[in-house]
Amino acid sequence: MYIFGIISFLFWPVVIIGLIVFFAKRKHKKSRPAQDKEWYLQLALCKEDAVSQLFLLLAFFFLGITLLAFNKDFGDPLSWRTILAIASLAGLIGAYYFKTIYVLAFSLVGLTSWWGAQANFWLDGKNIKTSAIFAGLAFLALMFYALGYLHEKQTKFKRFALVYLILGIITVTGSLFFFSTQPGLGVMGEMTKGGSFFGSWQLTLSLFIFLITLIGANLYAVAQKLISPFELMAALILAGLFSLTALLPEQKMFFQTGNFYSGGGLSETGVFWALIYNLAIFFELLGLLFSGYLRRETWLINLGALFLFLLIIVKYFDWFFTFFDKSIFFIGAGILLFVVGWFMEKGRKYMISNIKEQAQQISQPHDK
Repeated sequence: MYIFGIISFLFWPVVIIGLIVFFAKRKHKKSRPAQDKEWYLQLALCKEDAVSQLFLLLAFFFLGITLLAFNKDFGDPLSWRTILAIASLAGLIGAYYFKTIYVLAFSLVGLTSWWGAQANFWLDGKNIKTSAIFAGLAFLALMFYALGYLHEKQTKFKRFALVYLILGIITVTGSLFFFSTQPGLGVMGEMTKGGSFFGSWQLTLSLFIFLITLIGANLYAVAQKLISPFELMAALILAGLFSLTALLPEQKMFFQTGNFYSGGGLSETGVFWALIYNLAIFFELLGLLFSGYLRRETWLINLGALFLFLLIIVKYFDWFFTFFDKSIFFIGAGILLFVVGWFMEKGRKYMISNIKEQAQQISQPHDK
């Protein structure tokens, strides 16, 4: 079980790397953006665009390195966190000015990392639970999801929308998946140790601002008919779950304290939170699939189907490895891979074909 706990822990980073490689290797179509309905899925519109974005990204990297060097020469008047915030903020401004998604992605990651490091600094020396930092990062991810659809209002920011959506979806999905595993429950139990985050006014104010901004962005997106009430409800439920995690008292997830791989088994509290997070990740992925179908977005359907397929396979290894004979286990795994893969591929193709048929029916009256 320890081995499969480690596999579960490393699962989502591997998926993220795979997605980056997948999108990076997409063939650049020769048609113009106006003629290509999915032009916004490309990391670069042409080779020249890719090279220019790469050089601009390097320029902002060198800006951060230069600031660190000058800061050291002057006796470190600024912390490295401040340098990271300045470089990331400059990159964000440059990304919108030059319309470059490479810089946008790294700037958003940089600003998120800055807040996480700054929040950890606020808790330094204080006996405050670190689950509040996780809640703040989760609020940012949910905020990215709403901001992604807000960016779709203008065609020139449609590729920016994809960056926000991918970052938000992967962060939320990865968090839910991790806390649905035994290693994740162990980490969750450790994070809930300590006093309330109200003991740090900086952290409390940050979480309050994030939550208000998250709710406001989602309500505005619903008012503009950019997201459905169903998506609003899902975002609020997830925000409530993450808020509850930050407010929880210390949770004993396992019968034996200390190392959560000690074999003591899940306590009643651990079973409860395992059930909650497993249901949350399952319905979140189903929501992605239905959202892609309703929006006629094939990339969202493919992403949701990929995550759901991998979730089922990993859960099979996580739940049944210790219950079956090894030969029966791997034979069952092979059968499960075939059956689940076949059904999910049939369902994915069915939804995508329906989307294409509906798009053709809509475009035919305009062609006549």
